[in-house]
Amino acid sequence: MTGMMKITGMILIAACTTGIGISMAQELSEKVHKLETVIAALCTIADQLSYSLAPLDEIVGDLVKRGSFSQLFFLQSCQEFCISGLPFPTAWRKAVEENRDQLEEEDKGVLAGLADTLGQYDVGGQLTRIEHTKSLLQLRLNEAREKCTTHSKLYRTLGILAGAFFIIIFI
Repeated sequence: MTGMMKITGMILIAACTTGIGISMAQELSEKVHKLETVIAALCTIADQLSYSLAPLDEIVGDLVKRGSFSQLFFLQSCQEFCISGLPFPTAWRKAVEENRDQLEEEDKGVLAGLADTLGQYDVGGQLTRIEHTKSLLQLRLNEAREKCTTHSKLYRTLGILAGAFFIIIFI
């Protein structure tokens, strides 16, 4: 009976440490996916701004309705703030700073910086600022991809090895 409980405990410990490693690797993948989605949303905003000349609150509302951008909570918050009467630049900044998307501070700062331009300058100025923001986020995305590639395997392996280490200690 005691031996069976010991074996069960070792299996559970190995499963937990492996799960932790896999979870940490998954977080890196999610960051890459989140940045890709933010960049795609900025591309769509720029396209709609240049071709349809629609107001930004309508553009953001259209993005929120699309399934591919529904995971970007700052867009939903921005739309809600606009509906409640806040001017678009204030709504954008406030939505980004709420950080329900779990963006890193640097990413959040880059996105919040758009509030200084969006809805306040001519279309050309807004498009230029969006392109600049996209290029900054693309650099962050490249860093995140590189970290994901190198660290994901490391985290998974460390999770498995930590489990093996604890099993050896318990034996």
